[in-house]
Amino acid sequence: MACTTGLPPAGPQTAYDFSAIDRIMRDSVSTIYNGNAVIMITIDGKPAYVRSYGNLTPTTRRPIASNSKWLTGAVLLSLVDDGKLSLSDTVGRFLPVFSRYGKGGITIRQLLSHTSGFPGNSEQRYELIKYRNSTLAAIADSIAMRVPLKYKPGSTFEYGGVSMQVAGRIAEVVTGKAWEALFQEKIAGPCQMRDTDYGQLSNPALAGSVRSTASDYTNFLIMLVNGGMFNGKRVLSEPSVLAMQQNQSGNVVTGHSPYPDKPPFNPYHNEVIRYGIGCWRDVVAPGDRAEEVSSPGLFGAHPWIVPSKKLTGYIFTFQLNAGYTLSRATSLRIRSLVREAVK
Repeated sequence: MACTTGLPPAGPQTAYDFSAIDRIMRDSVSTIYNGNAVIMITIDGKPAYVRSYGNLTPTTRRPIASNSKWLTGAVLLSLVDDGKLSLSDTVGRFLPVFSRYGKGGITIRQLLSHTSGFPGNSEQRYELIKYRNSTLAAIADSIAMRVPLKYKPGSTFEYGGVSMQVAGRIAEVVTGKAWEALFQEKIAGPCQMRDTDYGQLSNPALAGSVRSTASDYTNFLIMLVNGGMFNGKRVLSEPSVLAMQQNQSGNVVTGHSPYPDKPPFNPYHNEVIRYGIGCWRDVVAPGDRAEEVSSPGLFGAHPWIVPSKKLTGYIFTFQLNAGYTLSRATSLRIRSLVREAVK
């Protein structure tokens, strides 16, 4: 059924034919999305298609897992805009303890693009919420001292969360602010994400602890397709928004990735789909221009944008067990149908 949102009023629903999405959801919402889902598609900042199923609405808050990575990357890039750091800066410049343990040469770019050389996740699980009573400062020190590099920095793509804890600690050091306060100031506040946070933890899992709503997160996506602007105010610079979508992982080999190297939905059939900052570059046109990027999460929530069309999409759902594995194929099919409808 259609429902209200925190976005501006929807335009005529006949502008695009999304009936195929209706059919998919009727056939599969009970089995694929556990009966509960919200689909929100906006074009040029206005709702084009909004549907709710089960007990989820656009303002229901749930954990969104790896959708968090896109938000974390945005916070770091806001500090690039402020001149506090650059993507090419090394960890050792801000956190000397990493230099003492031979890890100071890792760059912030490598931390955010999963090419730092660290394992995706540490044996100690420093990057998870189990350390909620610790601090980001203490966890970063523990990573420096106790998590060995798995690869030479810049050589291998290893998806995970441990390196993002380090990036977040750098953000705290250069600003003198706690991560949650920084996120609220730089991203959540300007994008009117009133029900979004990292769990209010002193050691937030920066790769996966965010709680949000479909409406809130869609505001963030609208900001991205508007080149960093939201409601007439600048949140990120255009170069920073573009940096998120550019190939930041380089021509490296893949150690661990939950994403296919050759997604069937990429019409250009590139050899390898690379990672930007906090997001996957799903459809990359000749000239290395990202046409479609996304940041799906473990529990099934699946956001994406098509910058050239100012289109945002979010399939918001929550399945604690195997949500991403169960829903990925259907979510990608929905994205394909959206591309066919909005040409």
